[in-house]
Order: sequence, then C-alpha cells, then structure tokens
Amino acid sequence: MVSKKQKFRTVLLIIILAIAIIAGVFGVSYAKGSVVFPWEVTEKQEEEPQVAEEPEAEKVKEATAKEEELKKEVEKVEEPEEPVEEEPEEPKEPETTAATTGVSLDYYGALHVEDGKLVDESGDVAVLTGVSSHGLSWYPEYVTPETIESLRNNWGINVIRLAMYTSDYNGYCVAGEDVQNTLKDNIDAAVEAATENDMYVIIDWHILNDSNPNEYKAQAIQFFGEMVRKYEDNENVIYEICNEPNGDTTWEDICNYANEVIPVIRNVDSDAVILVGTPNWSSDLDSVMEAPLDYDNIMYTYHFYAGTHKSSARNTLTDALDAGLPVFISEYGFVSADGDGSVDTKEAAKWQDIIDEYQLSSCIWNLSNKAEGSALISSDCDKTADWEEEELSEQGQYFFNMLQSIDTSKQENEKISDETSEDIKDKEQKLNKEKSNLEKKR
Repeated sequence: MVSKKQKFRTVLLIIILAIAIIAGVFGVSYAKGSVVFPWEVTEKQEEEPQVAEEPEAEKVKEATAKEEELKKEVEKVEEPEEPVEEEPEEPKEPETTAATTGVSLDYYGALHVEDGKLVDESGDVAVLTGVSSHGLSWYPEYVTPETIESLRNNWGINVIRLAMYTSDYNGYCVAGEDVQNTLKDNIDAAVEAATENDMYVIIDWHILNDSNPNEYKAQAIQFFGEMVRKYEDNENVIYEICNEPNGDTTWEDICNYANEVIPVIRNVDSDAVILVGTPNWSSDLDSVMEAPLDYDNIMYTYHFYAGTHKSSARNTLTDALDAGLPVFISEYGFVSADGDGSVDTKEAAKWQDIIDEYQLSSCIWNLSNKAEGSALISSDCDKTADWEEEELSEQGQYFFNMLQSIDTSKQENEKISDETSEDIKDKEQKLNKEKSNLEKKR
C-alpha cells in the first residue's frame, strides 16, 4: 500500500509539472505577443493613439498636397492663356506677266567693219538693236544683271549702251575716286551680265557739258586703257570714245583726241570695234567724209531725235551711207532733241525705214523712269525689270511695238542658206574623194 507521504509527493510533483507546463505555454505565447498582461494594457492603450496619429498626419499632408495641386490646376484653367503673337505675313505682291516681243535678235560673235558695214566673221551684216542707259551715276538700277537679263529675255534686244557721264553731276572726271570705283563696278557687272546673255555692250565715254573731248583726254586714256586690259578677251565689248562733241568743237579737235585714245585700245585689242563721236552733237558726217580716221574697225556715230530732226538730217545720213561711211546710231529718240515731248510717229516711221533699209545698228535713249518723254519706263513705275506694256512710257511702247515688228525670218533664212552652202561643199568634197578612189582602183 502506498503511504500518505508518497501520495503527497506524487501530487506535488504533478502540480510542479503542471505549473511548468503552463509557464512554458505562457512564455511562448508572450514571446509571440499573443498574451498581454494586465499591467501592459495601459501602456498599449497609451501607445496606440501615437501609432494611429502617424498615418492620420500623413493623410492630412497628402490631402493638403492634393488640394494645392487642384488649386493650381483650377488657376490654370481660370487664367486665360496669353495669346501667342504671330508674325504678320508680308503681303504678297500680285503676280504680273512681263510683256514680251516674241523676238530674239541674233548674237553674231566677234564683229568687225568691212565695206562700211558692221559684219560678223563670215562677212554677213550684223545688226545690233537695243537701248542706251541714262547716266550710270543717276540710274544705276537699270544696268543690273537682272535688268539686262530681262531685256534679253523679254524684249529680245542684243545690245545695251552704258552711258557714263564725264563732267556732269557725279561724272567720272569730277566726282572723285569713290564714284569712279562705283561706276567701274557697275560697268563690270553689266559687261558680265551682257556676256552671259549673249548681248553686246557699249562702254560710252559720255561727254556732254564738257563739249570738247580733249578737256579730259588724260582721264580718257587712263580709263580706256584699264577697260581694254580688263575686257580684251570679250568679243562683245564695243568702245565709244566720245559721246557728243558740241559747241565749237571741230572734227580736227576730235581727230587729235582720237589719235591718242584709239592707239591705247589698239595696243591691247587690235580688233575691237571703236565708235567715234562727230561734231555738232554727233550729227556732222560731212566733215568726217572729208578726212576719215586711218584705222580699221572704226565707226562714226550719228544721233537724231525724230521730233526735231527731219528730212535734211535724214539726207545727211543717207549721203554718208551711200558714200560708204560706216555709221552707228548710238543714240536716238522719237521725241524732241531736248529729250522730252511726245512721240512724233510720222517722223519716227521715216527714220525707222532708213534704219531698216541700210541695216543700221542703233540704241534708243534712254532706259530709265525719269519724268521726260525719252525715258522708256513710265515715271510712276518703280520696277527695274519684267515690265508690263502699260508700265512703259509712250516712247517705250512705241519702241516695244517696233521690236515686235522686226522680221527675224531674214536671219533664219541666212542661217539656212549658210547651212545649205556648207552641206553642198561637204557633198562635193565627198564626191571628189570617191572619184579619186575609183581612179586609183582603175
């Protein structure tokens, strides 16, 4: 039998084991946080609000930030955007159609003077028809490359004369070195443009108020020496050494001048065509016939204005032409000799008949919009190229219509006949070769 002492020990051991087991379970649970002791409840409760406060503050911050963003968006919507300033478009000029003659006059290549005529290398007559500029110092905008190209393409002319005044306002001999350089630059650009467009160009030493070319002879010698050295390879450049000797200037005075200036050109270019002015505003050919210059490739200038110069002036010209004098009409107009007035259509037609009959080369005065009758462009037109017909003056329209009436079929027929004769020569040569071959075989 088990004693009471042993029973007590057994019960006590069970209790200790139970306590140990319970203590172990509580220990594990406490370590995992599953059990909270009463004295910890207060601390937990005190800590919980702090933990809760943190996410609440973050929410408030986020809400505030979102509110600020919304305010900014609302402001952007409410505030009108500043209009973007667009650059105004430049008004487009209405497109215009330049008037064209439908004519394209020939470019003949190198020229020379033969039997009183200006001819090409084959000896066929070369007719140059074109315009003279006004003073290069006053209207340089009418000798630009664009203007010269327009004259060639739209009007069909084959020559332009560059009128460089010597003593008048801003003239080459009185205005100083800067003006001289500008004038030479303008000439150079015009010569280059004429060359590119298969046109002839006349460099005109345009004496007027200085009357006698000997007054600035030294400057002329220097000028033409410089020009000929620059353009000695240009077959299209013609030199006019004195525009209109006038006053009491005699043919003898002109010869003395010419005999010093011409050799300057000839020493560099032995074949260049040279135009020489004649007394009394280039209208006295009788004096020239009595004592012509002793040079090749020389032509004498004759000027007329249809409103002033009538039948007696025409007789002077035709008498000289019939005598074989080589004449170039380097300046003329269909108005009065003072460069103003209306076109004298009756006299203009008579002068034009002589030009056509004798196949004369000529340059009409003047390409500008100056408010005078001889200007080819209307004074209220600022364009310097590609003109419409109504933008031309009365004389400009008359000249334009005259160009339209030029019969270019003669030029074409001459070309065809030249080609035909060459073909015949070629065939004859071939036949001769064939005959000689046959004779050798026999």
